[in-house]
Amino acid sequence: MFRKYFYFFLTLAMLACSQKKQDHFDYIQYELFDLNPYDLPATIMLPDASAGIGTSLKPKVTYEIGGFKWRIDVGRNYTMLIEDYGDNSLRFEEFKRKLFKPNRYFDIKVVDQSPNTLIYKRVVKGAYVEQPNEKYHIYSVCKIADNYYEIMNREQGDSKRVVDFMFHSIQSVKSK
Repeated sequence: MFRKYFYFFLTLAMLACSQKKQDHFDYIQYELFDLNPYDLPATIMLPDASAGIGTSLKPKVTYEIGGFKWRIDVGRNYTMLIEDYGDNSLRFEEFKRKLFKPNRYFDIKVVDQSPNTLIYKRVVKGAYVEQPNEKYHIYSVCKIADNYYEIMNREQGDSKRVVDFMFHSIQSVKSK
């Protein structure tokens, strides 16, 4: 009888440990990048050359001093766009409303959604399209200091693998 209870509680403990491990992401293929020198009071984890998505060793940040838009390029395939939306806490809901309006050019399918991040794929409609043309997009709104920032990938979209790396980068944003 004691043995049954022992195995039961051991199984419960193992399940609890595996749940905790799934909530934590190990940033092995990422490097910490400080955005403070670019007038953005935050840090972010960006993929390094070992990620296998064509990332270079040194990220390039393009922005205007005193501006409200940033572009982070890490190699030829990883481009993240950041825009300051001030105190607009409803920006995420506004974006989703606009995205899901009927569109005669694209089919939009949600891949994953959390309270502040949306991953979706966009496929061009039409009989004239011969090859699969789905591209993945990520959109998020993060609060950094006192402002809300829109973070997304480039307009033409990316592969699912690149968007997955961006998702983890966005989840790592920490305000300073």
